Amino acid sequence: MKVDFKHFSPILITCMFLAPGIAVADKFDDAVNEYIKGYKECTEANTLRTSDLPAAKRKFDVYLKHLDRAKSIDSTILSTTQRDMDSNLRYCERVEVNIKRAEATPILEKGFTYCDTAKESLKNGDVPSAKSNMDEYKRYRDDAMIITDSIMEVFALASKVRACSRVEEKLAEAMKEENALVEKMNAAIQGYQTVLSECEKAKTTISSPKFSLDKLDDVNAMMNEAAKAKKTARQNTEAFTILKEQPTRPQSQELQKLVDSSAQCEGQTSEYIRTATKNRRALEKDIEDGVATLRAAQEACESAKKLSNRFVAEADISKAEASYNNSAALKGKVTNDAKLIATVKQYPSWSSSNQFSKLMNSTESCQKSTAASIKKEKAAFAQQQRQDKQNAARQAELEKERQRLAEEKARKEAEEAQKIAAQKKAEEEARRKAEAEARRAATLSDVPDDVEFNDDEFGDFGDDDDDRGGWTELVK
Repeated sequence: MKVDFKHFSPILITCMFLAPGIAVADKFDDAVNEYIKGYKECTEANTLRTSDLPAAKRKFDVYLKHLDRAKSIDSTILSTTQRDMDSNLRYCERVEVNIKRAEATPILEKGFTYCDTAKESLKNGDVPSAKSNMDEYKRYRDDAMIITDSIMEVFALASKVRACSRVEEKLAEAMKEENALVEKMNAAIQGYQTVLSECEKAKTTISSPKFSLDKLDDVNAMMNEAAKAKKTARQNTEAFTILKEQPTRPQSQELQKLVDSSAQCEGQTSEYIRTATKNRRALEKDIEDGVATLRAAQEACESAKKLSNRFVAEADISKAEASYNNSAALKGKVTNDAKLIATVKQYPSWSSSNQFSKLMNSTESCQKSTAASIKKEKAAFAQQQRQDKQNAARQAELEKERQRLAEEKARKEAEEAQKIAAQKKAEEEARRKAEAEARRAATLSDVPDDVEFNDDEFGDFGDDDDDRGGWTELVK
């Protein structure tokens, strides 16, 4: 829509253009006014920081809420120098840092007491106690750092932290040798714990009255894991050297007990596995024979399917049906073996059973589709045969009719030719006669000299009123 500004007063036009700027200014002032409400809470929080820290934190949380509301009104307050916003924001940032320091400092100082105890224990040679106390110190130190890492800007606190770091370094050196030894022993112990755990699981599974041969793979997997763990543990030669040299050491006693228990378990479990494996192999042989039969059935079916794509002769049908019947017979040999089917159903997790099931499903699917294809193509072939016979009969009839029409046409053409020839002959005869008559009429020698003519016989020859032609017209 086109606006004609001629009808507006100058003052009104000025207000129209200044209105957006006024709105923006109002928005900014609203944001600053909202912030100022929170700024008061910020200053009060700073005052309470040393006397009532929880109250100071609550005050500062109120400040942060006002700040968020102010930012949502106009975010430019965060980057402006108007109305001292930049200095106010920096002040409250410092207040936040101070509050967090006030919260974190007592925690860190509590940690220093543990650091001092660890230092004293290390001096007395009590490494485990030193480590325990140093762990407590680090826990308190980390908790303080989570609140704020600005406490490291406080010289006294930072200095004490550095001193505790040196204690920690000394403790690490003192524990290095002991830890290395214990670590090697513990590694061997953990390894044999795994050996025994896996072996016991395998033994419990295979010795259970509910054990089924389909669980034999699981048992073997457990024993394989036990063997791997044993091999890894035995590679820690230093641990087994300590076992011989320091048999009374707690770690040595624990390791020796695990070694003996694992050996006993392995012997018992291996006997169970040998028996189960023998039984399983016999059953798997039966399934594999079934798989071979099904594979032959599948191949025969695929051959029949390929032959049934299109029948062009009776021999094609015979070949397709022969292949299909062979496939059905081979599959029937398997499906009629109740023991074999029961074994496959009982042990579905075996790879041979999986293969058997897949072949059974694919063979059944192939036979179903092939039977339908043979039926369809046989019907199509029979229909085609009937159609061919009908077409042949139709063609013979059409050929017969064509010959009849051709003969009829030839007859009519011959008759027409004869008729035309006769007509031409007649015309030619008439023409000759006419020409002869004309010649006779044109000669006067044909008229006797003494013949008297009656003028009345020929009319008024030469009369101007007579519109008939002359005598020659009569001759014609």
